[in-house]
Amino acid sequence: MRGYSLRQRLLAAMVLLFSLGVAASLVSYLSEIGRLSGNLWDDTLQEQAREFLYGLHMHADGTAQIDLSPAWQSAYADPRADFAYTLFDVAGRPLARSPNLSTPLPLIPVAQGKSFAPVVLAGVGPDQRAVVSARTPQGGVLVVARGDIGREKLVDSLFQEASEELLVLLPFAAIALVLMWGITWWSLRPVTRASKEAAAVGAANPGGRISEHGLPREVRPLVAAANGALDRLAEAYAAERRITADAAHALRTPLAVLSLRLQRARHRGTIDWSAVENELAQITAMVAQLLDLARKEAQPRGDDIAALPVVNLSRVIREAAAGVVPLVERQGRALEIDAPEAVAVHGRADDLRDLVRNLLENALWHGRGTIRIGVCRDDLNHGRVMIDVVDEGDGVPPGMEEVAFGRFHKVHADSPGSGLGLAIVRHVARSHGGDAQFVPGAGHVVVTLPTAGTTPADAIAVGGVS
Repeated sequence: MRGYSLRQRLLAAMVLLFSLGVAASLVSYLSEIGRLSGNLWDDTLQEQAREFLYGLHMHADGTAQIDLSPAWQSAYADPRADFAYTLFDVAGRPLARSPNLSTPLPLIPVAQGKSFAPVVLAGVGPDQRAVVSARTPQGGVLVVARGDIGREKLVDSLFQEASEELLVLLPFAAIALVLMWGITWWSLRPVTRASKEAAAVGAANPGGRISEHGLPREVRPLVAAANGALDRLAEAYAAERRITADAAHALRTPLAVLSLRLQRARHRGTIDWSAVENELAQITAMVAQLLDLARKEAQPRGDDIAALPVVNLSRVIREAAAGVVPLVERQGRALEIDAPEAVAVHGRADDLRDLVRNLLENALWHGRGTIRIGVCRDDLNHGRVMIDVVDEGDGVPPGMEEVAFGRFHKVHADSPGSGLGLAIVRHVARSHGGDAQFVPGAGHVVVTLPTAGTTPADAIAVGGVS
């Protein structure tokens, strides 16, 4: 579907507003004419007199020079015209009259202190005229008349006399349209630049972003949201590449070992099924952990942890421990659990269960002796919850506490496991608003999580959430 042009919309809006302004002016002008319609004769005849007085020049010898526009000269010279005038001196003697008059118009005195006398009707029948007198600057009297005294004709006359001023609006209207077009282009230029920046983002330039510099305040939230979406896409793209690289790195060795075993079996004619099954189990477990880590990384890291459901962490720990007990017993080790009846946290029960299971498997594969897991509320640390997993091993070497949480890192290369367990632990902890750390010099991992702030009874009620 073809989209609309914002520039055309803005231009149309400005043109509409400009047109409304002109229309409002015309309405106001016509309203003023309507208001003055009761005095139409006064207005039109007085306007006629002012036009005459503007072109009147009196000489020292008492004679008059009248400079009128060609239109008025034609109107006063045409016997069929409706317009006529007579100019009287101070003594009331006629000085000049329009060529279309055979006799002067009657002298109508102008009251002292006034510029115009009231309009009167002179003549009978078709020769009847509306007449008004005006005082000249020299003290004489000008009498002007018009023969067509119909109301509609007078309205048209008044409108035509003043409507010439409206023609001045035409060039200004053209200039306004050009300015509107230029303003819309100038205003939308940053948006055009932003669209070019957005088009440049791609596989060859994944870090490119849209600059907010120069953009209108109304557009900046959209740009910020678009940049945020690009950041999330870039993070997802990087995670996908990382998972692909990790899978290729992690599976290279076990697949090579399995290939050698199969080649040896082909040459010898016999196959060590137990060794092959162990290699396949290792590959399967590694692929499962990679997929699990990818799934967890794909989940949104919501800043609002409180929006997650409330989970009874004590119950989650017991369930995860129950799944590890057969492996613990097979190695002749012991597992001790110290968890109160209910400890409530906000989170995803499945992910928290994976976190605990990976902590226990890490202690099982890389530690020794009895494994102890406990959970408690750390009221001194802003009311957070602490999960402690301790074994009797030496732990990680000093200075390697952070490295141990990296992908595929193992303290001893020949130890079992894929090296992904602690990476999963830290990712789950941080996605729940917490963290995971090694205690230096001991086989001791501490996970902190924010508490849900519910009472134990509430946590028991929701303890079955999974």
